[in-house]
Amino acid sequence: MSVEVALRRAGPDDHLAVVRLFDAGLLETDPDRLRRQLDATAGFVLLGTIDERPVGAVAVDLAPASSSRVDDNEGVDNPEPARITAIAVRRRRRDRGIGRQLVDAAADRVAPRPLTAVFDERVRPFYRACGFEIEPHEGRLRGCRWPTTAGTPD
Repeated sequence: MSVEVALRRAGPDDHLAVVRLFDAGLLETDPDRLRRQLDATAGFVLLGTIDERPVGAVAVDLAPASSSRVDDNEGVDNPEPARITAIAVRRRRRDRGIGRQLVDAAADRVAPRPLTAVFDERVRPFYRACGFEIEPHEGRLRGCRWPTTAGTPD
């Protein structure tokens, strides 16, 4: 069952609400990085609300805009991926599509970059449902969600 959630970029005034969401999800977050994400100097945080009450958040790091790499196999320019550093939904609001809405919005915001995340086995089903390709990574899992491309005109 999916619910309608209002999504917006969180700012410095949302710091306490975001920290509470991540703490309730038992997530370790780097306070300096989170401040930079909330200031939009090193990524961003999207906040999901229902009736103006915070119910979920996703924090995303962005590689410097000037850092892109060339894929030697195809000879095309590929931007560095963006990375989810934390995502949480209030326990009583889980299994309603809020996390997926947060991931979809983050993926849309970072496109054409791919969106990545490093996570534990227990959340594999969530990332798979969000369209991530998943592989082992240093004792954990790493997922990558590639941007969707619109069909090209004839």
